[in-house]
Amino acid sequence: MEQRKPLNLIPVSLELPPAHPKQHELINAFDIHNCRFVVGACGTKFGKTWGCSTAVIRNAWNHKDSLNWWVAPTFSQSKIAYNTIKKLLPKGFFHEYKADLRIVILEPDGEERSAIEFKSGDNPDSLRGFGVHFAVMDEAARMPYESFVSVQTTLTQTQGRGIFISTPKGRGWFYDVYQRGEVLRPDNPEWFSMRMPTWLNPHVPLKSIDDLKSILPEDTFRQEVAAQFLLDSAGVFRRIKDCIKGVLEEPLRDHTYVMGVDLARLRDFSVLTVMDRERRHVVYFERFNKIEWAVQYQRIIEVARKYAATVWIDSTGIGDPIVETIKGSGVRVEPYKIGGSAAKQQLVEKLRVNIENTRVSSLCSRL
Repeated sequence: MEQRKPLNLIPVSLELPPAHPKQHELINAFDIHNCRFVVGACGTKFGKTWGCSTAVIRNAWNHKDSLNWWVAPTFSQSKIAYNTIKKLLPKGFFHEYKADLRIVILEPDGEERSAIEFKSGDNPDSLRGFGVHFAVMDEAARMPYESFVSVQTTLTQTQGRGIFISTPKGRGWFYDVYQRGEVLRPDNPEWFSMRMPTWLNPHVPLKSIDDLKSILPEDTFRQEVAAQFLLDSAGVFRRIKDCIKGVLEEPLRDHTYVMGVDLARLRDFSVLTVMDRERRHVVYFERFNKIEWAVQYQRIIEVARKYAATVWIDSTGIGDPIVETIKGSGVRVEPYKIGGSAAKQQLVEKLRVNIENTRVSSLCSRL
């Protein structure tokens, strides 16, 4: 029987795009800081996903028979890393299993070398029972603590390494884990933590940072951009006192006014607020409750006519018929459906920005 000659295989080198300095420190922290677990609190657009994608590839490429995980809050978020890693791998040296979100690194002869699997952290129990050699938890603060525990257990027997990265979200379990590698590191030498604000990414223009600072509420900027851990109990509004100025006013010639109406009938109060559109100053404020709808209609119409104001009114639910009644009086009405919590949160965020930048003012603290 003729013997088969061994194949003359040509070694294949892996070339990955260069990381910016802080990305380099993050993905090489195991060696730089002699640790096993790395915790990264990152600002948005710091480049954590891109940087950690290269770390996963490098580990899978260099360690035969290794199982490598990428865990994100949802499968759709894991798929972002899946597509990024596919683009970074050399063609012909991996096989993808799209349905399973699994990539297998191949030897030059086509044999399987290692695997990268992409998981969702929304079901902690589904992460148990595996032996993983390298894991990344992306947006870890958005996953339950039980998912973190499950991932930790998969790394125990293999003595695997893990990177836990996220934009902060209050001071939950991710904050506690971050503390292990920062102030508590003398008692936790296997852990290392680092904070990486957005502006440490040299590819993000500083003007973009300044623009975000001008349009985002202070707390939002500190968390999302500066990567700071904020107390969950922090107040919604800041600098309210700086916005208390001026007086209530009668309508002035050549001034444009807008009027906001929040409707209620029994327990809550209906509120009418008129603002000078150019100066963003509250010139009229009134609230009342336990008043028949007919009386409320009349009051809204009277104030709107007095200031020649365009009326913005929540038309959700009971607001719809009232909008039609007020429109019938000749008053300019802009119905606004607040609907769910997302729309309300958007309104609150806009108000926070305006208050913190003292762009609005009122006689009293009823802002």
